[in-house]
Amino acid sequence: MRHSRHPRHHCPPIPPGESFAFVTNSGGTISVIQEGTVVTFPSFQYLGEGITIDRANDRLTVEAPGNYFITYTVNLNALLAVSTRILINGRPINASAIVNEVNRSIYGSQMILPLEAGDTISLQLFDFVGDVKLLQGAGATINLFRVH
Repeated sequence: MRHSRHPRHHCPPIPPGESFAFVTNSGGTISVIQEGTVVTFPSFQYLGEGITIDRANDRLTVEAPGNYFITYTVNLNALLAVSTRILINGRPINASAIVNEVNRSIYGSQMILPLEAGDTISLQLFDFVGDVKLLQGAGATINLFRVH
């Protein structure tokens, strides 16, 4: 019996006025330094109105003030003692940090934060020295959307 192939996933049209973003780094290698290295998101970017990503693919910018729901995940191909956190305007958000108390391969956090127009959001790996290999697919992700 022959099975038809599933159709490829296509992103639906973005409704007007929706402020959200979903970005991924699939299978990338990140050279982490002790003080921190910002993750890039070149693999997939789905951006609604009011959120942009810079040319380096490592910093999201919101255009409208409001409360934003932010989640991130980091999935590694090995157990490592690396730490992760969100940066707002280059400053660490301590409540978002997963600190390397034990070796792990899965990291994730979520929060709601008030942001102003022009604020930037980045994901940083820190407190580790060496190369980190992300899993294929959702190796590293940021989800961001404005809640009304």
